[in-house]
Amino acid sequence: MRKVGIVCVVAVFALSLAACGGNKEADQAKKAAEEAQKAAEQAAKAAESGGGSVQEMAKGMEQFAKSMEQLQKGADGKSYEPVSFKSLQEVLPAIDGWEKGETEGETMSSPVKFSQATTSYSKGDARIEVKVVDTAMSQLLTMPYQMFLLANYSKESSKGYEKATKIGGYPGWEKWDSEAKRAELGVLVGQRFLVTADGNDVESAKAVQDVVSKMDLGKLAGLK
Repeated sequence: MRKVGIVCVVAVFALSLAACGGNKEADQAKKAAEEAQKAAEQAAKAAESGGGSVQEMAKGMEQFAKSMEQLQKGADGKSYEPVSFKSLQEVLPAIDGWEKGETEGETMSSPVKFSQATTSYSKGDARIEVKVVDTAMSQLLTMPYQMFLLANYSKESSKGYEKATKIGGYPGWEKWDSEAKRAELGVLVGQRFLVTADGNDVESAKAVQDVVSKMDLGKLAGLK
């Protein structure tokens, strides 16, 4: 059952990459995801057959691990190490008019390499959660957002909208739900650092825009 679960997860991931196709990075990640899916399927079949298939199962899982490792590399094929979460905490400023919550962070080296720092800002009933993630150039961590980063992406309904945008010169996206009074803003800085801000009980997306605009994205882009 566990092997089947792995196959399903990778299959869903591959399909999501297919929906985000149209650029070199997406195509590379999609290929790696498809290879990981095939390897996981082979390992699952070997496990189900039992008997003398232990070596075959081990080979399939080894290939799966290699494919997943490829997904965690940058589009240039290189592996990068994430910066310390302490460096990310430094780009989460105090903001006039908002009460800043506790800043937390963590750095992980395996099985997925990343660092992240989070905090919250509150004003009355309004609350904005901000997260900064160093993806270490991992395609695995940035691919879920590629559709929103396409230059012409937009979607509108009677309840709100979502669209691609530019934030500090970097590609990003913006979402607004007028019924829930919820806004989301995201930006990918230097193809590496992912900043997301979720606002609840806010009057408009501008409240979230104002908070993100106070962050020094240029400093973030320069971290190594």
